[in-house]
Amino acid sequence: MAAKIRVGVAGAGFIGAVHAKAYKQIPAVELVGIADPAAERAEPLAQELGCRRFHDYESLLQAGVEIISVCLPPRLHLPAAEAAAQAGVHILMEKPITRTVEEADQMLTVCRKAGIYLMTGFTHHFYPEMREAKHLVESGAIGQPLTVLDSMSITHSFVLPWYRDKEIAGGGVFMCNAVHGFDRAAWVLGQQITTVAAMIEPTEGSRAEDFGSALARFDGGVQGTFFQHWGPYRTLMCELQVYGETGMLHVRSWDSLELFTTGKRTTQHFYHPDAGLSERVMVGMIAELTEMVEAVRHGRQPEPSGEAGRTSVALVLATYKSAETGQWVEL
Repeated sequence: MAAKIRVGVAGAGFIGAVHAKAYKQIPAVELVGIADPAAERAEPLAQELGCRRFHDYESLLQAGVEIISVCLPPRLHLPAAEAAAQAGVHILMEKPITRTVEEADQMLTVCRKAGIYLMTGFTHHFYPEMREAKHLVESGAIGQPLTVLDSMSITHSFVLPWYRDKEIAGGGVFMCNAVHGFDRAAWVLGQQITTVAAMIEPTEGSRAEDFGSALARFDGGVQGTFFQHWGPYRTLMCELQVYGETGMLHVRSWDSLELFTTGKRTTQHFYHPDAGLSERVMVGMIAELTEMVEAVRHGRQPEPSGEAGRTSVALVLATYKSAETGQWVEL
């Protein structure tokens, strides 16, 4: 039997709770504890999962863990990574990994010098519908990809107040969600975005944007369109469409994938029809955390890496620059 990997979670908010519950479903993993100064939030979660509640990530690191999931607001990501690196603990960093490229470079340098692994929490790499989309593109099922559309619209009920605070989050809906969109489109296509142009909601002061659109050029010739939106009415739309020379595929996240070719349409469903969103999200999260655990167990870099997280942060900041200047921005 494999020795247990000791893990901890910093942050007991929505995504921290998802990480903690996912770790409990992975074999040969011991969830040591959850760190959060808000006892009223963290204590019930720790009791539910049979682990300890720590006041802060420093005390959690001192308890002896091999992996820490950092599920804190982005302003706290770099100091948490620095503390984990000093303790020799491998890091799964929720997206966006930092607010700026400079912070990302500092994080990468600190982890490299400490000899620890840094993984970015791009969970879309691990949903079955996204993995099948990547396989279909790679196998030539739609021929040469020509253009891609990635679109997300989410209700305000999922948007915490700090999500749209530039000082805390580094941006708004693009920093929160387009980091996924840019990354997953590039991953599915096997191409990197080189240039972007954008229109984003104008804002003042520290408040960040609720909506916007961006165009992108990929290094393999594909054109991309990226749409992001938060709204007060109930929406939950997260879709990826890839149009090729001989076919088209349409991913509906947490649901299905349709493949259209000449005279033929096929649909694959990947979840039990009675499964709720939380159950469907857990499928990808368990797979993501399993990648982190197994990478540490076998001494290899987990994927997606910290460099992938840096790339998406750079792309978001490029969209902000384009929206401000009205010009295409090269990466």
